[in-house]
Amino acid sequence: MGIKKHAFIALFFMSLELSGCSHLYKTQIHDVVYLSDTDFDQSGNGVGDLHVNGVGGKSYVVNQQHFKNLLAVRKKIAPVPGENMQIAIADSDLHTMLLLSHDQKSYIVMSFNFLNIFGDDEESLAAAMSHQYAHVVAGDNADVQDSREIEYFVTKEIVSTGVSIFATAAGGYGAGAAIDEVKRVQDKGIEGRLNPLGIKWLIDAGYSPCGFLKMQYVMEKNSTVSSALTYLYTHPGIDDRIKLSKQYLKENNLDCHELIAIPPSGIVVKSGHLQQ
Repeated sequence: MGIKKHAFIALFFMSLELSGCSHLYKTQIHDVVYLSDTDFDQSGNGVGDLHVNGVGGKSYVVNQQHFKNLLAVRKKIAPVPGENMQIAIADSDLHTMLLLSHDQKSYIVMSFNFLNIFGDDEESLAAAMSHQYAHVVAGDNADVQDSREIEYFVTKEIVSTGVSIFATAAGGYGAGAAIDEVKRVQDKGIEGRLNPLGIKWLIDAGYSPCGFLKMQYVMEKNSTVSSALTYLYTHPGIDDRIKLSKQYLKENNLDCHELIAIPPSGIVVKSGHLQQ
């Protein structure tokens, strides 16, 4: 009985520690540049590159064409009257697209890697950003996603460890796998509700869904070029968005041309950290 009591105490403290570990992936972000309404308003004419500072104090540059395309997407995809999409850029080797909370706002965040791959193509940026914005407007914002990830991570570790201690290691593995499947189904359901919404906003703004096919093309042809592309393989629902895009194109007798390919020399860095 004493062993079980100590095991329960250990599991309790593990749950407290794991609630912090579930945010470990965000520690891989070196810095974040939160683009303000003022940045967009003052640079609306698109004159020159945008020089900005990250929250960590580092200096960054956003290429003129990249910023022009971000501004265009922000203006065109505005389904909620009086509200603008909040955009940030992360200095990270790991991330591609995610949501972060800052100053009580939910930001659509892309990495500089992602921006350097797709930033010259407004249609691709619009496709990625419209889907993320659907999460924000539908209430599945950064804070909600964080809470869901914490609950999943802690539950999986506590249950699988507990079953391993009080039953068998195989039982613990099976319990963890079952929780993984529940989360997969949950994520797929959320993406299934939001995929059509993001594509609708994309089309309502005057874009075609070819941006999704361009991203798929880059993934297939150049997936070894950058870790930024790995997200596009793992983020739930990408296949469903491709399917919806192809369905729309077929129904409207449209086609996609000039799919993006990374040059053999690799990614051309136009936006990123300014070396002092």
